[in-house]
Amino acid sequence: MKLSKRIISILIIITLVIIIGSSAVACLPLTTTEEGGTTEVEQTAEPGGLADIFARYGTWVWLAVLAVAFYFLLIRPQRTRSKKAQELMTSLQRGDEVVTVGGFHGRIKDIREDVIIVTIASGVDVKINKSSVSRKAST
Repeated sequence: MKLSKRIISILIIITLVIIIGSSAVACLPLTTTEEGGTTEVEQTAEPGGLADIFARYGTWVWLAVLAVAFYFLLIRPQRTRSKKAQELMTSLQRGDEVVTVGGFHGRIKDIREDVIIVTIASGVDVKINKSSVSRKAST
């Protein structure tokens, strides 16, 4: 629930930036020539105004906004998930109760480099990869 609120707020901010930027660039004044065509009016704003910056570097600004959006919506959450999974794998100890990706609940009997042996019932031991442990079971 917390992640979805964050995503919604980021999308609202991006939408506002797009609206403000497009209104600054797309609404430049046009004049009509005698032949019926339209030409752009030269801007009289100081050379550093917001409209001038968007007119010159608009494509690069949108590319930067897109890169930031991809970072916050895709790359950063994936890094935090992989960091949590790595912390979980390094914190596994003998005797911990775990839940596997397949849904098996059991207690760790032995830990090796990348394989653990989990007891799921009395006398039933299963050898699984460490990466298939989804979480520690709360006792």
